[in-house]
Amino acid sequence: MMPELQRRSRFVLVADDDRDTRELYRACFDTSGYRTAEAETGVQALISALEILPDVLLTDLVLPDLDGLTVARRLKADGRTAAIRILLITGYATPDLGERALAAGVERVLLKPCLPHAVLREVKAALGRPAHIPLRMAPKMPADTVRSEARRVGLDRRDPVARASIVSRIRDEFAALPGLALTSEQARLLFELDRDTVDRILNGLVLEGFLARTAQGGFQRPRR
Repeated sequence: MMPELQRRSRFVLVADDDRDTRELYRACFDTSGYRTAEAETGVQALISALEILPDVLLTDLVLPDLDGLTVARRLKADGRTAAIRILLITGYATPDLGERALAAGVERVLLKPCLPHAVLREVKAALGRPAHIPLRMAPKMPADTVRSEARRVGLDRRDPVARASIVSRIRDEFAALPGLALTSEQARLLFELDRDTVDRILNGLVLEGFLARTAQGGFQRPRR
C-alpha cells in the first residue's frame, strides 16, 4: 500500500505546444495514479514549476518561446526547482544534443515518436534515482531548504542600483519574448519579488509606455 500512496503523490508537469500531445501524455499519467499539470510554452512551464514544484517535468525541446534546454537550465540554477527531474522529448536530435541536455540538467532525451507507456517507464526510472544537477549549476543552498522557505525578495526603495537592475531584468524578459503576457502573480513568481515590489515596477513600466495592460488585467509589450 505504501508504494502506491507514494506514487500517487508524484506530480508530473507536461510542457508541449501541441494540445493533443499534452492530453495524450496527461491521460497516461492520470490513469497511472500521478497528479499532472500542463504548460504550452517555456515561460508557462517555468511559472508552473515555481507554483507547484513538480517531481518531473516532461518537456518538448521546441516551444514557442523558450526552448526546453533553456527551461531546464533556469530550473536547475534555481534552488527552489533544482530537484525537479527533467525529461526532454524531441524529433530534432543532433549529434551534440545529448551532451547539451546533460549540461542543462536534463535526465534523459527521448526521441519522437515516444509512446506514452515508454514515457511512463522513463518517468518511473527518473523518480528512482537522485535528480541530476550539474555541478556548475548547484544552488548555494540545498534545494529542500530553499523550497521550504519559498520567500520573495523585497526591494529597498532607497537602493536605486538594485531597482535599476531588477527593472532591466524585467524589461529584457518582456523584450525577448514578443507576445508575453504576465499577471502580477506570475511576474512575482518568475522574478522572485514580493507583490508590492512587482506591482510598483510593472505599473511604472505601464506609465512609461513600455508595457500595456491586457484585457485580462495582465501586462504585455504593446504591439507596434
